Amino acid sequence: VAIAMSFWGCQLTPGQKHKVNPEEGVILHLSQACLHKPNPGKNWVQVQEGKGKFAIACLEKGGTEYAAFDLFFRAGQCSFVNKGDSTVHLTGYFEPDGLGDDEGLEGEEEEEGEEDEEEELEPPAKRKK
Repeated sequence: VAIAMSFWGCQLTPGQKHKVNPEEGVILHLSQACLHKPNPGKNWVQVQEGKGKFAIACLEKGGTEYAAFDLFFRAGQCSFVNKGDSTVHLTGYFEPDGLGDDEGLEGEEEEEGEEDEEEELEPPAKRKK
């Protein structure tokens, strides 16, 4: 059964906390944070996972107004918090837990690597004097 990836987005108003609650077993790939109609001042985007809270971006009008990510979070176990005076849009996508595509690619890479090793193990050609 193939499960397709699906778009995800949320609008974090100033001071808002958004808990990610998708179907069980789904991974959120966070791709971007962007200020929407920014006000002056800094906006910290934080992720809360368990008891820890971590800043993942600091956005500011006229400065860094967006940030690109390649972060993965287990849905249902994280929340995003906007510490600032502007609305922040977060975007990304959900993917199934354990896609398995990487395993096939790794296997192919290993096979290619083995072929390369075999070529390297051949003795060098002898030079004629």
